[in-house]
Amino acid sequence: IEKVNAETQNWITKYNTAKLADIISIPVVVHVVWNTTAENISDAQIISQIEILNNDYRRTNIDTINTPSVWEGIAADCEIEFCLAETDPNGNPTTGINRVQTTQTSFGMNGDPVMSTSSGGSEPWDQDDYLNIWVCDLGSGLLGYASPPSSWSNPSDGVVIGYKYFGNTGTAQPPYHKGRTATHEVGHWLNLEHVWGAWGSCGNDQVSDTPKQEMENYSCPSFPLHPNACSTTNPNGDMFMNYMDYTNDACMNLFTQGQKTRMISAINQYRSNHLTQTICNGITSIPDISLTDKELIKIVDVLGRVILKPITNTPLFYIYDNGSVEKRIILE
Repeated sequence: IEKVNAETQNWITKYNTAKLADIISIPVVVHVVWNTTAENISDAQIISQIEILNNDYRRTNIDTINTPSVWEGIAADCEIEFCLAETDPNGNPTTGINRVQTTQTSFGMNGDPVMSTSSGGSEPWDQDDYLNIWVCDLGSGLLGYASPPSSWSNPSDGVVIGYKYFGNTGTAQPPYHKGRTATHEVGHWLNLEHVWGAWGSCGNDQVSDTPKQEMENYSCPSFPLHPNACSTTNPNGDMFMNYMDYTNDACMNLFTQGQKTRMISAINQYRSNHLTQTICNGITSIPDISLTDKELIKIVDVLGRVILKPITNTPLFYIYDNGSVEKRIILE
């Protein structure tokens, strides 16, 4: 970990002002390892998760309106997209979905059994070329886990998500039913740590623009939460709506610019095949917010209250049917 952090900091110091020439697109294979019919989740549920990843990493998620104004300036479009692979490791066409029936009733983390056919799982596709995501029944109340990047070959590289916490339809169960478990775990796969740090309390997440935080948060707190935590002078408190906290899916809505830089660094240094991949070139379901053919659904204020009559000198959010949101202020 120390070596990766040092290499990451060196890369950021050298390249952090560079503008990305292109959007980075990461090919995904989803291994659905199932024992019961319910665990054999639908294609629609899988596609919903890919769309959520794209919206969250491009900051086109509709709940951006819930980001506190103090952090709107550092909330990032990470310029990373995800697409189901169109070509398998043998060069054959694929849907990017690999279904494997198993006799195992559940899987755990120890030894990564879901990643091996010998233990009832599914073998990964080339981990240099694909983001492997396994969806299965995870035991012990575990939502998911992931492996961070490293400078050595890791046979357990990838992301594992419980089938009840994947996507936003089908078997997805509240309060983890909006696909943010995968958003969080892919963040780990791209070298992000929890916002409270790697170990213990008041740790260091290696990102300068996230506030220091004593510990994880759950449920859906109110802002501000824990002002001046860890003996800091920070009236805004914890960034509990960050994808790298533990709050409910409906409470999460941003990565920061610093987190974006760390993820771009990870791709350049440890997952560089994704910079030039040709495994998938399909639609990633990012809404084109430049489209003029859109209809207004509603207008809300910063607290999410529907506004029926125009209000002057107040920030309002116009939500459209294509998923886009516009912030407007009518000046008197």
